[in-house]
Amino acid sequence: HGLYGRKYQWIIAGVYRDFWWETEDESSDCTKEDLVKALDGYIATDVLTLSSSQDVTVSGLTASQYEEEYNLKRDQEYSRFHGYAYDGMWTIAFALENVMKKLAERQPEIHIEDFDYKNRGSVLWADIFREALNETFFTGVTGNVSFDGNERRGSILLKQFQDGRVVKIGEYHSTTDVLDLNVGEPISWRGGSGPPVDEIIKITVASRISLTLFIVISVFAVMGIILALVFLSMNIKYRKQRYIKMSSPYLNNLIIIGCILTYTSVILLGLDSRLLSEANFPYICAARAWVLMSGFTLAFGSMFSKTWRVHAIFTNIKLNKKVIKDYKLFMVVGILVFIDVATLTTWQIVDPFYRGTHQGIPK
Repeated sequence: HGLYGRKYQWIIAGVYRDFWWETEDESSDCTKEDLVKALDGYIATDVLTLSSSQDVTVSGLTASQYEEEYNLKRDQEYSRFHGYAYDGMWTIAFALENVMKKLAERQPEIHIEDFDYKNRGSVLWADIFREALNETFFTGVTGNVSFDGNERRGSILLKQFQDGRVVKIGEYHSTTDVLDLNVGEPISWRGGSGPPVDEIIKITVASRISLTLFIVISVFAVMGIILALVFLSMNIKYRKQRYIKMSSPYLNNLIIIGCILTYTSVILLGLDSRLLSEANFPYICAARAWVLMSGFTLAFGSMFSKTWRVHAIFTNIKLNKKVIKDYKLFMVVGILVFIDVATLTTWQIVDPFYRGTHQGIPK
């Protein structure tokens, strides 16, 4: 029904017999080729029949040495659970030994030979056997043998269907809670790019100014600042020249300083979280407002005051010589700057700048 491919990863119990997919099934219209195509890459969990470790077990043999002896003595008989039967006998032996120790410590007058299924007497046999079993731990041919709540904590074999055959890809050991994927073939994923996604992946990408654009604009802003500094130095140096003196050099200085601040605000407006820390970002935001508004007011306020003086002189219908001193123009600029300072200060106190993030429309 199409439930296979790159977007799907099947994990099933691997207790089926070998090549089970080749068995004819009259109730299904799937061919062998269809099954192989759908099964490709499925992962199966199965019982780990024998430990892959070369550790010496409680019997003095490694798991591989035990398997060799088993194959020599089994004749035609075979069970895939023979390792568990072997470890089961050792478990019974250790549990009985533990029971005898507990009886000797608690009730020396009672012996294991006095065992009674009906729990008659002063010993609760079921409880003492459960306690002894849960305390049993040893290294067997199937791995570390231990019990939790009377249940064996075993190991799980991980297999995968690759290229028409089932191969081992790893082991999981519950006693140590270790998943080992280095004891078999590497996992094969459809498409070769990792496991399929089991959820919608949300990647948050910060919306930032292009670094290239920021550098280009900043270069032009710096060039403007340098040019303004050149004009400022010329205006100061030649301030006593007739034409410069007539143009109010001190107001010219304010215009140039305003331009420098405005150019500086261009650079500040381009700074973002890529170039600044979160702690310093609110201060830069405040600096943007103060520098831009101060620069605009100084530059255009001075130009406005000079324009107003020219307007006042040439619109004098009485043709009287009307002198407007520079200090009056400075007062106009000062009033505008005072309004800016009052506005920005109130803004900073009532609603100070802070850094916030907003989720945009998902793409």
